[in-house]
Amino acid sequence: MQLSYEKIFKYSDIFNPLSLNTLLSAGKLAGLEPEKTLLDLGSGKGFPSLLWASVFGVHVEGFDLFKSYVDYANSRAKLLNLQGKAQYFCQDLKGYTFNKKYDVVAFLGLDVSIYGDRRKALHCFKTLMKKDGVLIVAEPVWLKKPVPAHVIKALGVGEDSFITLPEMQKLLHELGFQVLGHFVSSKEDWELYVRPVYVALNEIIKEKPALAAETQGILDGFTAEYNSAGQYWNMALWVLKTH
Repeated sequence: MQLSYEKIFKYSDIFNPLSLNTLLSAGKLAGLEPEKTLLDLGSGKGFPSLLWASVFGVHVEGFDLFKSYVDYANSRAKLLNLQGKAQYFCQDLKGYTFNKKYDVVAFLGLDVSIYGDRRKALHCFKTLMKKDGVLIVAEPVWLKKPVPAHVIKALGVGEDSFITLPEMQKLLHELGFQVLGHFVSSKEDWELYVRPVYVALNEIIKEKPALAAETQGILDGFTAEYNSAGQYWNMALWVLKTH
């Protein structure tokens, strides 16, 4: 693929359909406050964790693979006078070892496959949390099974790529997490998520004809995600506490 994530999400602040209200509600449930530390894994441009630092005063350390995102997040922190509250670092998280534990761990935009699978990822997050720590994690879920073949094809995933909400609840219980609450994205959340992506992709189609076919394919993929969201699958944000 010639198109980078930076180009696709050029005008996007956040890479999941998570609303401002959802993030604020999650922060309240997580008990964010100035005395606490938050680890933002796959921090992207830093929007969610900078919001939490601004509203709740929590101290943030964010890590992302893309230097351009890290530079942007640090610049935004400085612009908001939050450089003393939030710092972002360029780091490939695959195989990376942290030498400290955090009050809150957030995982909102990465592929869990870098940790092996969903179960291993959740277990890894647990090792990064202090006693009585909180995990904020976004995870796509199927709303019903079996999933029609045309939906699987349109989304470009396998039926085992996601699990259902009840299956996620069961997994969390097995791993020793207590569910403080969860939020499911609304259609409005999805509209706000895809709108800047459409602008960026249509801009590329217009300005770079050589990339038009590839860009249109990506655009069709986002349209398929939007059309099937709320019907066959959705994005859920979980706020979890260790038992």
